[in-house]
Amino acid sequence: MVLEVETKIVQSKDAHTQYLVIPSVMVQDSQYPFGAGDKVRITIDQHRRVMIMSSADEPKIKVSLDGFVIKGQKIKVVE
Repeated sequence: MVLEVETKIVQSKDAHTQYLVIPSVMVQDSQYPFGAGDKVRITIDQHRRVMIMSSADEPKIKVSLDGFVIKGQKIKVVE
């Protein structure tokens, strides 16, 4: 699976909406977990400038200065 790829955020000309471009090399991978029309949740870790995208059906991710918590499991971020 393509675990990391560089991409860009595209700004709409007519609105304050931005679009995240997910390259086809990632989308076409058989292990890519999202599909067209899926509802996702975007969580921003403003301390580390990280965007976390998860299924809207999954529990919310809690972000703090120490790291973040996913499904009750604390993830410590090493900087």
